[in-house]
Amino acid sequence: MGVREALMAYADGAFPMAEEGHLQFFHCDPRSVLEFNSFHVPKRLARIVKKAPFRITVDRAFERVVRGCRADRPEWISEELVQLYLELHREGFAHSIEAWQGEQLAGGIYGMALGSAFMAESMFHNVTHASNVCLVELMQTLKACEFDFCDIQYANEHTVRFGPETIPLETFKDRLNRAILKPTRFQRP
Repeated sequence: MGVREALMAYADGAFPMAEEGHLQFFHCDPRSVLEFNSFHVPKRLARIVKKAPFRITVDRAFERVVRGCRADRPEWISEELVQLYLELHREGFAHSIEAWQGEQLAGGIYGMALGSAFMAESMFHNVTHASNVCLVELMQTLKACEFDFCDIQYANEHTVRFGPETIPLETFKDRLNRAILKPTRFQRP
């Protein structure tokens, strides 16, 4: 699958995963999104963020972040999907936020930007709390860059504590279609 096909699938509200070793795009209904006005940072995590234990960068170690996520979830993130994300990154659509301790990559998160919609795909950590700090940084970055929302596909036991909102797939697609028409630039303030 190439960049053009992937962008068309994303624009239709689909997201990629490997299934039985093959890259496929899926829809889920309902859909979970993180909204800026209801994004919840748990108190303990807020204290950790305030202490700033990590140096945060954007798009400095994209491939390492994707491969870190693949190491945790090889059944979902195939090598074919890694290569697709690398191409999407080269084309300016896929981005990462990295957390560092010294020269060690402590964790990261990556996803796709289409207009003013961001689809968070996966995150990982080598150091406790690093991926969660990256998620907080991602939301701050998206808000500062005037994105409309952050899609997380579906809430799980880890992401539910951040207060995602669950919306019907058709509502998500309507919001995505409007967001695609509103260009913005992904950059750390």
